[in-house]
Amino acid sequence: MAGTEIFSSEEIKAVADVIERKMIHRYGSHDVRNGQYRVDEFESKASRIAGTKFALGVSSGTAALITALKGIGVQPGDEIITTPFTFIATIEAIVACDAVPILGNIDETLSLDPGSIEKLITAKTKAIIPVHMFGVSADMDKFLEIGKKHNIPVIEDACEVVGGTYKGHCLGSMGICGTWSFDPNKMLTVGEGGMILTNDEDLYRRMEYYHDHGHVHSKEHDRGADEKCGFGVNYRLSEIQGALGIVALNKMPSVLKKLRETKKEILDSVADTGIRPRPINDRDGDTATHVIFLLPSPEAAKKFQKAAGEAGCGCGIIAENAWHYAKNWKALEEIGEIDFFGTKTPSYMPDTMAESDAILSRAVMFGLNINMDRQTIDKMINAIRHGAKAAL
Repeated sequence: MAGTEIFSSEEIKAVADVIERKMIHRYGSHDVRNGQYRVDEFESKASRIAGTKFALGVSSGTAALITALKGIGVQPGDEIITTPFTFIATIEAIVACDAVPILGNIDETLSLDPGSIEKLITAKTKAIIPVHMFGVSADMDKFLEIGKKHNIPVIEDACEVVGGTYKGHCLGSMGICGTWSFDPNKMLTVGEGGMILTNDEDLYRRMEYYHDHGHVHSKEHDRGADEKCGFGVNYRLSEIQGALGIVALNKMPSVLKKLRETKKEILDSVADTGIRPRPINDRDGDTATHVIFLLPSPEAAKKFQKAAGEAGCGCGIIAENAWHYAKNWKALEEIGEIDFFGTKTPSYMPDTMAESDAILSRAVMFGLNINMDRQTIDKMINAIRHGAKAAL
């Protein structure tokens, strides 16, 4: 699955318009751009979809996470509780802020288990980051309840689930802030890009200033005459990315419809095999980018994988995923049990993730494309049936 699947003449026209107007920078040059601000439009559309007051476009999902952490005031040595099953950027963002990743366990939804995190909370806990993984939501009711109980902000990493929902609420809109990603491998892409959603104006302003060298932005004067509000970095989006983002969000409903129809057909077609799909906190909100089954044991998962591959459609066992499972990250092991700005990091050795491993080692996964022909869908259904027969 990649957002480029849906690229068409609409993206070409959107990019050509920006280039023809020679207006690449999102800020400044107010007197010659005729009121056209593509990143502003992208942000406005995102905030309307998410139902939040503010949206801030940034250069990547990673930049969105770092900017969110900086915005809430994370300091060196602070602790951030998150999940061992996520893209490494979640952890990299924490480390980039000189903070300490504290890993909870996952539950069978493959999301951070709310029941595993209260015992991890200390006086140094600065935030909780549940990650909505492979199309579906974490249990946000419980995370918001825990956050409120302990007065700890909840940041939603919704980078993998743009357009997904939880009980009618857009993923990324329920915590103090939430992040989306639009990188080349996401369902929707602008090449590289991210978005931060929030209803907190003070937080939005801090993040807005930080993402652009501390500039206080105004359309009352040109770029360079604006005030400065502390230090920052350059995580800006360009007008080209903004233009692509508008088109992507326009296409989002049709993309979600296709994916959901495909996933429903596949699951309905194998329901009689007895194979158990991954449980989901809100099935209606699934972005349907992945089909995942939980087998009774790691051995059964291996049998399923072998049979499915022999039937012509391979699948992954998630415990072996080098991109999304902390057990497989050597870099994380290297920072374990050292003094980190006054806080001793926990061990990140594989045996510390045994409870999560017990689930991920029996989870098999197929990724879905947006555009899948009849032959490809039938091949996947056939492979699942063969896998189930071998494993159950």
